[in-house]
Amino acid sequence: MARRRTSPLVPVTMPTLTTLEALLQDPKNARRRTQRSTGMIERSLREFGAARSLVVDEDGVILAGNGTAEAAAAIGIDKVLVIPADGRTLVAVQRTDLSPSQKAEYGVADNRSSDTSEFDGAALAALLDDHAELDLSPWFSDDEFKALVHGIDEEPEPPAPPEPPPAGLTVQLTFPDQQAMAEFQRLMARLAEALPEEESTEARLSRAVEALLATRGR
Repeated sequence: MARRRTSPLVPVTMPTLTTLEALLQDPKNARRRTQRSTGMIERSLREFGAARSLVVDEDGVILAGNGTAEAAAAIGIDKVLVIPADGRTLVAVQRTDLSPSQKAEYGVADNRSSDTSEFDGAALAALLDDHAELDLSPWFSDDEFKALVHGIDEEPEPPAPPEPPPAGLTVQLTFPDQQAMAEFQRLMARLAEALPEEESTEARLSRAVEALLATRGR
């Protein structure tokens, strides 16, 4: 949920306490939270409190942690401690108030909540349009990326029409009695065993008819 800032964040040179209202959701965020994912984050914050850091730019736009910030606002966590960093030092959030079982459950909850969110293919395509130098290949294989953005800019090709059945000989046989039909079937079976497999059905049928006529003419 988008928020309106009352006091925009400015670049800081030392740890500074501010509020969520000073931050902005990333309007180009390509991560799409599902209802289940949002619910998991909110429950994690209620059960364990805030234990994950956000990443914001110099204007207070959230680059990473948009879902966490949104869930925090929903349950009433409003304070934000901003720590200036240059990327050369990891920022660790130390928690000393969690029980052994809470520590174990939090580790699962933190990883699982990210599994249930999705990427927005249209947003990813828009990022590439806006940033010509952007390379997403380290994060998505070609097949993964195509699956996400397929159908956004172009319609899928229609399936090819089915091929017509090959032309063949159509023969309608009429037998004077059951004995003649049985004799014809026996001839066809014998021909199937005697003739090479590559010989066509039409050729076998022609041979059977000739043999039958010859037999009946005796």
